[in-house]
Amino acid sequence: MQPPPRKVKPAQEVKLRFLDQLSILQTRQQREADLLEDIRSYSKQRAAIEREYGQALQKLAGPFLKREGHRSGEMDSRTVFGAWRCLLDATVAGGQTRLQASDRYRDLAGGAGRSAKEQVLRKGTENLQRAQAEVLQSVRELSRSRKLYGQRERVWALAQEKAADVQARLNRNDHGIFHSRTSLQKLNTKLSAQSAQYSQQLRAARNEYLLNLVATNAHLDHYYQEELPAMLKASLNPDTPAPQQGERGGPPHSH
Repeated sequence: MQPPPRKVKPAQEVKLRFLDQLSILQTRQQREADLLEDIRSYSKQRAAIEREYGQALQKLAGPFLKREGHRSGEMDSRTVFGAWRCLLDATVAGGQTRLQASDRYRDLAGGAGRSAKEQVLRKGTENLQRAQAEVLQSVRELSRSRKLYGQRERVWALAQEKAADVQARLNRNDHGIFHSRTSLQKLNTKLSAQSAQYSQQLRAARNEYLLNLVATNAHLDHYYQEELPAMLKASLNPDTPAPQQGERGGPPHSH
């Protein structure tokens, strides 16, 4: 027979869930960062190849163009000289196109855009962790106030039970051999005062618990409706601005 599963504290359960969410986000961001690095490496190498090829084409055509400059009278494209000149001009133009492509690949390989995207993702992760810390603190306060509320309720119930027992004995005039009616009346007065005091403490504990419940629900609503979706959106589209802290919204409800 297996032992019953261990009861997990609410704060620990929420913390584990948040850690799972962060782990999934960071894994996806790492995959995207690796892909960006591959694109950057490819673009850098492609830029070098395009530049080398473009310069080689222009270097190849250059000497022949200088020679053809002495045959300017033979530029009719219907002649072999004209066709040859068109081929050389196309080679130079092709080399220039390769050089322009090299510049575009070099820009793509630049790290500024990548760095900006990583900064947005890093800031979003930090904001999300701060939001998680706020929610965890609210859950801890809720657990503390709920525990105090339960303790106050048990103490008040015990005091009520004792006061009711003494009152019943007074009504039956059953003071026994160890108490007189006067001592029972004093005890009843003392227990009634204690019961009133415990009742007041119970109301305060209940009010604190309800306030913490509202605050925790508000934090959870904002986290799941605003901050987590914003982080997911920023992860998919790093150009999206990161969510700002302190923007709480949405009506609270019981979880």
